[in-house]
Amino acid sequence: MARVSASSYHGSIRLLPWAIAALISAIAYRIYLHDTFALIFGFGRVIQPIEDFPWDCKRIQHPLLEGCEDIWLDYNNRKLYGACTSLNSRTGWNPSGSLFNVSARSRTDHISVLNIDEPGVDGLYGLHQLKIDYAGDLDLQGFDVKRIGDRQRFWLINHRPPVDPATGEPLDPRKVGANSTVEIFDLDTPSSTLVHVKTIASEAIISPNNLAVADDGIGFLVTNDHDAKAGMFRDLVILLGGGSLTYCRSDTGKCEVVARKNCSLPNGAVRGLDGRFYVSHSTSGVITVHEYSEDGLVEVKTIPLNVPLDNLSVNKDGNIMVAAIPHSVGFMQAADDPYNRVAAAGVLMLTNTDSLGNNYEVIKVIEDRDAKYLPTTTVAVHDAQTHRLFLAGGFSPFLSICQKRN
Repeated sequence: MARVSASSYHGSIRLLPWAIAALISAIAYRIYLHDTFALIFGFGRVIQPIEDFPWDCKRIQHPLLEGCEDIWLDYNNRKLYGACTSLNSRTGWNPSGSLFNVSARSRTDHISVLNIDEPGVDGLYGLHQLKIDYAGDLDLQGFDVKRIGDRQRFWLINHRPPVDPATGEPLDPRKVGANSTVEIFDLDTPSSTLVHVKTIASEAIISPNNLAVADDGIGFLVTNDHDAKAGMFRDLVILLGGGSLTYCRSDTGKCEVVARKNCSLPNGAVRGLDGRFYVSHSTSGVITVHEYSEDGLVEVKTIPLNVPLDNLSVNKDGNIMVAAIPHSVGFMQAADDPYNRVAAAGVLMLTNTDSLGNNYEVIKVIEDRDAKYLPTTTVAVHDAQTHRLFLAGGFSPFLSICQKRN
């Protein structure tokens, strides 16, 4: 038997805890994190070039179309609305991405409007922004719209910087997070001005990313993409999962957290034509389907898409359009340098294949491996009437329109 010196023996003893830690880490990675890493970083994922798909696409670039994190299509009045901001603002002040540079805020966030059937001689579709009757600033992210009578009602997520409620003095958002609220506005049909109706503020609105309004125009579901507003370990949600769903009432302003289980950075939310809520989870690559009643929110289905996900929309046929992020590293690089980089993007479509809503088919609608035409996409909407896609991105200087070929 080989002789072991005392110094070598003691050195081995000192290394033992590190060896055990490495072993535990390897086991934990294999059991808990391997699938997450594979999904986020796309190990083995094949990203297709845009030439594989039957779409002709073009980009529309204008300052009013920068940083449009979310868009919504009014099928009846044929208008596309976007919640937009300057890219310098988005890359500095973005609480969902733990970016808390208050001084970077442009304070020019706005709702842009396009008349989708009237391109005009300049090809900008009558692009303009709505006037906003509101005393404060807006720092926009996700939103939803519901027709109530002869007006459109907007629910807008607003990430305001935090202030001391007693003194009004600014607080450090890196320590306390953003003062995030949901602002409700009305837009009368002949008007171009959003009139403020109400502010919904609640401790249950933790880190709102998007929302979806119920059919009654009163209740709405909010996705909280993190468990906390701020903190050193806040972004572990990317690896370990977390976040929550909150349900609010527009009339009373009351909100409560209704789901934490199976949340993995909840991102997009939409109310389907079947009356169910659909929620995309960015870091698990799944969509959860929920029904809400007086007894609470019940998850009725989980649909794996196996790719990181962003916002959702629903088209006139009831299909759910899903913005996919097939190359997460490229997305993060584009988010850091949005004027010079564009990430690969994709759109999936979720269709109900039976009347009971128990079976769904997932279809890849378009993908742009080389980032030739699509923006660094965070949302896509489909106009079933004209067979067009409208795509925008919270970290993109342009919007894209794709027309399906016959």
